[in-house]
Amino acid sequence: MKEANEARIRELLQRALPPAEAQLPRDLWPEMLRRLDQGAPARAVPWLDWALLAVVAIGVVAFPHSIPVLLYYF
Repeated sequence: MKEANEARIRELLQRALPPAEAQLPRDLWPEMLRRLDQGAPARAVPWLDWALLAVVAIGVVAFPHSIPVLLYYF
């Protein structure tokens, strides 16, 4: 009974997961080089990141004993 279940599971898995192709349908390296040559513009830092940094800085100034705790989590 156990062997029949294993065979059934194996059959279902083989049908559900097709074999992976060893080769990609196209070469991705030329596309990567083209994107690198375009030069992506530097993105601005969102305001929320600055706000979080300010909260941490104020917290460190107000509670200097919290520095080891912050270093532990970062």
